[in-house]
Amino acid sequence: MKAKKRIGLIISLVLIVTLIGIVVKNEFANDQTFNALIKTEDGTEQIAYETKLVRLDKSETIMEDYKGKILVLNFWTSWCGYCINEVPELNKFYKKLPKNVEFLAINMTSDEKSAKSAEKFRKQYNIKFPIFLDEKGLIQKSFGIISYPTTLIIDSDGVVQYRIQGEVNRDQLNDLVSQL
Repeated sequence: MKAKKRIGLIISLVLIVTLIGIVVKNEFANDQTFNALIKTEDGTEQIAYETKLVRLDKSETIMEDYKGKILVLNFWTSWCGYCINEVPELNKFYKKLPKNVEFLAINMTSDEKSAKSAEKFRKQYNIKFPIFLDEKGLIQKSFGIISYPTTLIIDSDGVVQYRIQGEVNRDQLNDLVSQL
């Protein structure tokens, strides 16, 4: 009788460990396969409209909500000196944003201590534009962001037209957006 109980216990443990392994594998696979930017057959890069975005207040949206608009995505961190330098220009750009353009500032929260750093930065520099959080660094990886700040300008069809590494100013952004 003890042997049957022992075998039953071993089978139960193996089953539990296997199920835990499957759950962990699936969770890891989801993170690895996430792709907010898709390379098309013609070599262009296009945003995935199902990409989820989390605002600073933790509310959520998806890229689909911006479909048909020109998007200016600015990737930044609160500890980046160049990011600090460009804030006044970004505020000016956002203040006079054309109706067909959306400006989204994406904080690389995975490189910050916490989302609180982004909130403190917003208050300190009187930021008026919307801030989104990349808490796991998945959007950063998907867009291939390797330095801060990096700004992408995406046309109304969702195709990346410009990638600017380093500081940008209002005139630069207005010029590039007007070309689309």
